[in-house]
Amino acid sequence: MVQDDNEPPRMCGPPPGSTETAQHVKESQTYETFPGPKPNSEGRARAGAGEAAEGRKISSPTITDAFQSIKSNDFFNVHKMPCAPQGLMTGIGAGAVVGAGRFIIGGQIPKAANWAFGAFFISSIIQWEYCRAQRAKQHAAVARMVKIMDQKAAEEAAQAKEAARLKQEEEGRQEAAKKSWYKLW
Repeated sequence: MVQDDNEPPRMCGPPPGSTETAQHVKESQTYETFPGPKPNSEGRARAGAGEAAEGRKISSPTITDAFQSIKSNDFFNVHKMPCAPQGLMTGIGAGAVVGAGRFIIGGQIPKAANWAFGAFFISSIIQWEYCRAQRAKQHAAVARMVKIMDQKAAEEAAQAKEAARLKQEEEGRQEAAKKSWYKLW
């Protein structure tokens, strides 16, 4: 959409000083919704542990359910998961160093392999969690930046609207000053 030069800028968010959140912040993308518990006569949620809001029992997920949720395609797309490459590369490096070190110190090959796998596993998880925490911080920073930019845009739009109103009032005063104070007919 192209905006004309004659019209004032459109507001993208709430006016300055408003406590209302921007439209894109209010409309979150929900992939799966869960019904909340229905309140009882006292206004509190009545669903307890292991009960749905409607009063029926909820079965706990089992290990079988967990294994059935894994698809073979998940293993072929590990490299596409965020933070997985960093975690795996860190794990491979740590496992190689620890396994080689354990073997050089005088451990047997099976014992060195166990140490290598343990180092791989632990360092992969630590690096993956660290990466995820950094991504969460970045997402929060971007959300703050978007909010600030929306507020600035709203302030600029309000200032432009006020400037347009003042200009219109000034033009109205100038036009009134040009009119003669007398009327011949």
